[in-house]
Amino acid sequence: MSLIPPAVSQHSTAGQPQSSLQATLEQAYQLQQEGKIELAIERLEAELARIPQNPNQTQFKERVSLAMAIAEFCVAAGDSEKASAILATEFNLAKATFQKIKAEGSDDDKRLAFRGLVQLRDYYTQIGLIGKPAPGLAVKEWINGPPVTLAELKGRVVLLEFWATWCKPCEQMFPKLKVLYDQYASQGLVILALTRYFLAYGGTEDSQAKELELIREFVKKHGIEFPVGISEDESTQTAYGATALPIITLLDRQSVVRYFALATEDERFKQALETSLSEAV
Repeated sequence: MSLIPPAVSQHSTAGQPQSSLQATLEQAYQLQQEGKIELAIERLEAELARIPQNPNQTQFKERVSLAMAIAEFCVAAGDSEKASAILATEFNLAKATFQKIKAEGSDDDKRLAFRGLVQLRDYYTQIGLIGKPAPGLAVKEWINGPPVTLAELKGRVVLLEFWATWCKPCEQMFPKLKVLYDQYASQGLVILALTRYFLAYGGTEDSQAKELELIREFVKKHGIEFPVGISEDESTQTAYGATALPIITLLDRQSVVRYFALATEDERFKQALETSLSEAV
């Protein structure tokens, strides 16, 4: 099973002494490199067990990071069911904590707590999709071509890129995708760049028309030539666990989800892409 590795160390701050969480995560990754992944999972689970299930803001961030790490290690160990169970449990706990922070915390606290909640939800979704038929695309407008469905693309390897006009890493991703397309299009690679209305979310047709023009200008400015799909809401992103941007989703020739990645440089993504392209139609 291939899956995007979560950014479990994102809450650490440069210049600060190493925390117990950071030390545990580093130790776990070292154990994984030594081939002792089950021991790594045990260490992470022990660290998680010491944190209250009704945590404060700092402890909440630690629980999220540990849950994501444990799930990642379980996937690597071939136990996706355990990974999903852990994420489901932590998501339910996180919902209760989020309501408390929402009522009592600062705006920054609320944003961080919501981000943690979404991370757990999205990773749970991604794990559940690997090896399964890809969800359909709820796209309202298409740029650079007529409407297309995944069913029509069966027999091709499809790379979905979830992006937004305001996302700088997304902007930096497009030249890399063009390189991939130029290299592999003859072997059956199709790239669909999927975004949605953000500024005009839930707005009028006039506001959507203005954002559509903004997206068209962005596509033209950056020389994006593959199809660009624009959804009216977040339903497609949610279905793919692709709230954070950019996220790449790789579908094989049978429209089965094979991999999630943050970057084209990911070696496991490259391997999954080449494997998918080599498979018979």
